[in-house]
Amino acid sequence: MIKFNSLVKLHYSISNVDKIIFESTFSSEPVTVRIGDGTLPRKLEMTLYGLVVDSNQSMTLEPKDAFGLRDKSKTQTLDINMFPNKKMIKVDNIIEIDVKEKDGTVHPSFAMIKQVNGKDVLLDLNHPLAGHTIIFKVKIVDINE
Repeated sequence: MIKFNSLVKLHYSISNVDKIIFESTFSSEPVTVRIGDGTLPRKLEMTLYGLVVDSNQSMTLEPKDAFGLRDKSKTQTLDINMFPNKKMIKVDNIIEIDVKEKDGTVHPSFAMIKQVNGKDVLLDLNHPLAGHTIIFKVKIVDINE
């Protein structure tokens, strides 16, 4: 049975309420996650507690319980010359960028290109699924305590 600190091998899919699948492992290899290590958003992880091998589950989660609400302040405008590959600068492209926090630490993050105005490129730093109600489906393959 899944509990805190279990090592869980599972298949999962994340789709929206219109059944558009954003991510799925059901047609490939399962993934392994450690419950409680922060790999999964907390509310997604909470849906796994108590499941056993061969369990299937489907949960509908509101934005605040999945990838968060959209935060309009999480946008940034960069000069087009900051991009090493100009071909990647297209509206709605999702790119990986380095984000510098207030404490000076830098970590990779994803951003969506929202607008290109001359030399200005507007990036949205919200998670691509922020603001979306999602359907989280899982099938538990293996559990190690």
